[in-house]
Amino acid sequence: MRVAIIGLGLIGGSIALGLKQANPEINIVGVTPRQETIDEALSRQAIDEGTTDLCRGVADADIVFLCPPLNLIVPTLKKIAQSLKSGAIVTDVGSSKTEIVAQAAKVTPQEVHFIGGHPLAGKEQTKFAAAEANLFQNRVWVLTPTAKTSRPATIILTQLIKLLEARVIEMKTDEHDIAVAGISHTPLAIAAALVNSVAAEKKSQANMKQLAASGFRDTTRVASGDPELGRDMFTTNKKAVLKTLANFKKSLTQLETAIKKGNTTKIKQLLAQAKKFRDEVYV
Repeated sequence: MRVAIIGLGLIGGSIALGLKQANPEINIVGVTPRQETIDEALSRQAIDEGTTDLCRGVADADIVFLCPPLNLIVPTLKKIAQSLKSGAIVTDVGSSKTEIVAQAAKVTPQEVHFIGGHPLAGKEQTKFAAAEANLFQNRVWVLTPTAKTSRPATIILTQLIKLLEARVIEMKTDEHDIAVAGISHTPLAIAAALVNSVAAEKKSQANMKQLAASGFRDTTRVASGDPELGRDMFTTNKKAVLKTLANFKKSLTQLETAIKKGNTTKIKQLLAQAKKFRDEVYV
């Protein structure tokens, strides 16, 4: 099997390292604009060969992973579309799916199989240096095949992803997008807003920095991520993010009202409600 990985950042690099560790016989070509990254990937034995040429990189690939920045996934697919061989399976790792899958259906050749994907794994660091072979171990990897998607192609891709020890689940694109808006995209928006609100307290800013401990660190961790990635999350999943932000505002207003009124019963109820749900998520 020949696998092409476009984009050797954290996700693409980790896919390469993980597949090589699981099955060294898989032939992996890394495609990235920087020769320095190719050299680094070769030195870590993540890839068998590398190229800066998109079309050359995918020409003979059985499976292609699209791992460029979120806003470049569809433009990249357009560039490589005519270079893909018949029967090739193409997937992406973008954190929003409805728009990408819809656009992919328009530009993917009929004899090529596109299957939307999203591994729910990552770090604040996004470069290849942060890549690790076990990044996807016990993590959920969502696939979003449509009614027109080849079932055999989906099975082949699923089997390959399972080599990374990820848990593969299938969802509809809209179901995926509202889910990640709630558990990933909106938390970023809230964390960023919280950090900015603290930074706006100019007179107390120095004291806040000095006193900030694990509570602030854990609550705002995702705010240290790549701003461009966050921007693309919000713009490509706009409808779902706005819906979950509206839900957040409503919930925050309930707590704010209870605090204003000194309604200790309501405050405790809202906190207990939050604790119950979170404890169910992270058993």
